[in-house]
Amino acid sequence: ISTNSYDLMTHGKGESYHPTAPPAAVVSPTCIEDVVAIVRHCSLRKIPIIPFGAGTSVEGHLAALHGGISMDMCKFDTIEFEDNEESLPDAIVCVGAGVTRKRLNEELRHSGMEFVVDPGADATIGGMVACGASGTTAVKYGTMRENILGLTCVLPDGTVAKCGTRAPKSSAGYDLTSLMTGSEGTLGIITHVTCKLHPIPQHVIAAVCSFENLHQAAEAVATLKLCGVPVARCELLDEASVGAFNAYNASRNESGKIKLVEVKPTLFLEFQGASTAAVEEQAAMTESICLGDYGGTNFRYTSDEAERKELWSARHNLYYASLALRPGSESAILTDACVPLSKFAELVSATAQDVKDLGVVGPCFGHAGDGNFHCILPVTKGDSQKYLSKLHKVNDNLIRRTLQVGGTCTGEHGVGYGKMNYLQQQYGPGGIHMMRMIKQGLDPQNIMNPGKVVR
Repeated sequence: ISTNSYDLMTHGKGESYHPTAPPAAVVSPTCIEDVVAIVRHCSLRKIPIIPFGAGTSVEGHLAALHGGISMDMCKFDTIEFEDNEESLPDAIVCVGAGVTRKRLNEELRHSGMEFVVDPGADATIGGMVACGASGTTAVKYGTMRENILGLTCVLPDGTVAKCGTRAPKSSAGYDLTSLMTGSEGTLGIITHVTCKLHPIPQHVIAAVCSFENLHQAAEAVATLKLCGVPVARCELLDEASVGAFNAYNASRNESGKIKLVEVKPTLFLEFQGASTAAVEEQAAMTESICLGDYGGTNFRYTSDEAERKELWSARHNLYYASLALRPGSESAILTDACVPLSKFAELVSATAQDVKDLGVVGPCFGHAGDGNFHCILPVTKGDSQKYLSKLHKVNDNLIRRTLQVGGTCTGEHGVGYGKMNYLQQQYGPGGIHMMRMIKQGLDPQNIMNPGKVVR
């Protein structure tokens, strides 16, 4: 148990622009029996519990809005992978909730398998399940929902519940694994997760292509999907994002592997296949569509592993590159809309225009292959109320347009307390009532991360 002021502050914030609300104490259980004992103690005394993974959430998930304790799951760090030389192993692994995705893939490297969900941050597997995370690889492999088979959790009364199986599919009873995925710590504490694995691709190409405007770039992505080009990653950056990318990486490009990109709307792509010929065919089809149909320019690709890794590492640092555009900013309002692909070009273009018209800093980029889109709006301590209102207007307009075309206010970050009002708009009173009934049925005392997702 820790009551150190630094521990309390770091466990009450995450990477959110929302105000810090520290817990009264941080507890770090080492086994499921510890979790059960702590939960039962808190249940008897109605003490709120906020589960903690790596602290990378961005919608105020970790804020102790009603006091209570933060339960840090970092010591749940086991990795159980059956590596049987006598038979082919199942492509699954059971991990403790506190295992980070980078550590998991390092441990799996010898097996030729990998866990593919890549949100950028080195989040814990438990936290990724709790927030329904995804990332740059979702266009091919799906989100956390598609990449786990089961989990173990401790319910608010101390009951240990096993959800799902090791089988590839099941139609037995309610889908409890999906219920806990995206529950954000409001229904119970995830302790272990059974994850799907995929073979590490042997042949990979990364490519970039520039366009005259965002609409053309976004339309090219929709066409690639409709033509069945199997892109493994497909990221769209607007001009401001490309400028931030170049500026941030120019001072950190010690290896010389990262080439600066023309400051135009740009697609970052990756192709994976069983042979060199297969990935080169994918790249050629993409080049033909982007250049021939949508006026793309400067299409180039590389199969060099070091250069590819540098490129995607730099892309994942785009959040920090965007903060660097406003000196003094330490956090940002980070939008997370997701829309049908047919509406993606319209949404991206309209948001970029809002940023320009309102005169704010807001690089726009997204996981274009699955309709997920972010606008990073850096915030400084000295911002006037007028400037902050402009940032919120960009966000409000974005979500309003998103909901009008049948999209969602959050594709991968979750609701926390930052998007609770938008959730009401998205699902209406009926959907919210159903969520409240689930919450009240499992957590009648409202001790699990209260004040998040639903009121």
